[in-house]
Amino acid sequence: MTTLVHPIGAVSSVGAVSLRGRLLQNEVAKVLRLEWRRRSMFIVGLIVFGLTYLGISFFIGGGHLVKDLMVQTVPALLAVTIVTSAATEGVGSIAEELNGGTLDQAQLSPASPQLLALGRMIALALRGLVGATILGLLFILGLGLDIHVHPAALVPAALTVLDALGYGLIMIALTIRVASIGAIVHVGDMAVMAFGGMLLPISLFPHGMEIFARFIPTALGVQALNTTLAGHGLGAIWSDGTLPWLLVHTATMTTLGLVLYVVNIRHARREGGLSP
Repeated sequence: MTTLVHPIGAVSSVGAVSLRGRLLQNEVAKVLRLEWRRRSMFIVGLIVFGLTYLGISFFIGGGHLVKDLMVQTVPALLAVTIVTSAATEGVGSIAEELNGGTLDQAQLSPASPQLLALGRMIALALRGLVGATILGLLFILGLGLDIHVHPAALVPAALTVLDALGYGLIMIALTIRVASIGAIVHVGDMAVMAFGGMLLPISLFPHGMEIFARFIPTALGVQALNTTLAGHGLGAIWSDGTLPWLLVHTATMTTLGLVLYVVNIRHARREGGLSP
């Protein structure tokens, strides 16, 4: 007679993976529902970004739109859209949960802080990508900008999104410990706008300013993205050092953001800082 033995460990592992998947899905859905309630602010934000970018472009072009220049600055505009979604909206949502006491309740969930952070950042990434897609289509198709997406551009584009999410997670983590986080976020977002390539391509900066700009979130990604969109392959951004430094910058930002978030959540648990 044959005896069937169920691999208890394997079943438990599969069950744990399934549970983590459901918890992650629930966190993503929760944040997206909250963002949907604020959809009017999302639309207003896109309008403000679009008009601001147009005003800057007119000013730099002396009253005209220089399309060759806009081809190189539109990717930075899209990066800024994702940055503000990850940082400004992320900080606003976590602060709302802190003030409402729901962040404290969320800790009763079996989900780890890392899993909750991942779900939050996935939702914010989707929000930012939707906004960036809308603005990109409006400017590229509306103004007839000569931008053609090459397969090689997908690599720096993905790294730029991760870099922006890492920066956003750092700001979210600081919200748990720093009371005046709003001012810090606004200064950080303005730095990304000023030095991230939305005003002028980073390659046109003075040498010292270009070196400084490379430390700004998404700046290296935009520079690499412009190179690949110009028709050059990944070999070009690897040989000039942009891609290696982009990998280092993205890994540093995401790791720092995750570690800081987990540390601050655990500290707030001990000190009772997850509710007003």
